[in-house]
Amino acid sequence: MSEDRVHVLLHASELLTGEGVRRKDGRRPEEADLGRIEDGAMAYSVKTVPYEDFTTGKKGMKVVADKVLWTGKSDALPSEYANSPIFDLDGKNAVVPGLVDCHNHLVFAGDRAGEFAARCGGATYAEIAAAGGGIQTTVRATREASDEELFKLGRARLEEAHRFGIRTIEAKSGYGLNEKTELKLLRVVKRLQEATPEMTIVPTFLGAHDFPKEISREAYLAEVIEKQLPAVAKEKLAEACDVFIDEGFYTLAEGRKILEAAKALGLRTKVHADELANTESAALAAELGALSADHLLKISDAGIRALAASETTAVLLPGTAFYLKAPHAPARKLLDAGARVAISTDFNPGTSTTLNLPAVLTIAALYLGLSRAEIFASATYNAARALGLHDRKGSLEVGKDADFFVAPFRKFEELYYRFAW
Repeated sequence: MSEDRVHVLLHASELLTGEGVRRKDGRRPEEADLGRIEDGAMAYSVKTVPYEDFTTGKKGMKVVADKVLWTGKSDALPSEYANSPIFDLDGKNAVVPGLVDCHNHLVFAGDRAGEFAARCGGATYAEIAAAGGGIQTTVRATREASDEELFKLGRARLEEAHRFGIRTIEAKSGYGLNEKTELKLLRVVKRLQEATPEMTIVPTFLGAHDFPKEISREAYLAEVIEKQLPAVAKEKLAEACDVFIDEGFYTLAEGRKILEAAKALGLRTKVHADELANTESAALAAELGALSADHLLKISDAGIRALAASETTAVLLPGTAFYLKAPHAPARKLLDAGARVAISTDFNPGTSTTLNLPAVLTIAALYLGLSRAEIFASATYNAARALGLHDRKGSLEVGKDADFFVAPFRKFEELYYRFAW
């Protein structure tokens, strides 16, 4: 490989590879698992890829990081990389695996600031939804928005997420609730990936986010299974299918039917589980081999045991509990049982309006009681596991993607110690 196709980061205050977290498959992470290298260095390959300029709409080429070639102490840099372009951090910045936001409703139009004010005045989320607000407010705005409007909104959000160290991000549909708009959202996500090669965007189909008001529950369930899912699979618009199984939304039986249909079409599965009430949907996720069960505010002890014994990652969203003033998920019970736990933003217009994953990690540290090692694992390897990308993402090891974040601080923990930086 020619020297100009290799770049080097030198003199990081600390470089955390996360190798030990990966070896333990993200369970019960400890400080020794972080792979901490003082005065760390990394050599990585780069590649030239096509992209679409956000401001001008013109298409061009961009050089982006490709694969990790070597990590170690700065004074041990192999001679073969000595003449490559070097970025000397002068001991001022930590380098960590790029953060992974594994539960994100990236593309939608409109806002629900008025509803937030109403909730602050005493109205509940359920009351707002019953009055035609909540998800339905966003559905109306999203249906009316053009592809270009949605693209511009998504692209601006990706730039913001990138500033907070996020290098891999999920993008759910779910604010269309009809075939036309659900497919529109996922096509916008596909275009966003082409325009943002410095990030990995993982599309998830969430047509079963709620029920539309214009047709019956039974008719929409049939539409999701018989029309939307086959169309998504045919165009290869999503990696996984998610379902909101909860009180007032999809029943356990309905969720099972949708998820089994998705699996039959070759899609992976995820579940919005046990958030508003315990429905044992976390246990269903584990039974079906889902990538993740997310929220889990009301998970039962049986659900905890099911996740701990499975390959399904428990994705906790403390920003949502904070925003709703709800009791947090039982993180310590999940961790101590041996479950693999990830933390994500749940960025959405109604219950968690932040793309600042480090700020959400602050909430996790304070209110979920996670250690530094557990925080690190939750936003790197474990979050990658929740997207099925752990073979490429979540740790800085030779052969894996060179997704890294040069933090504006000397220590990893400053990312969440410095609240909302």
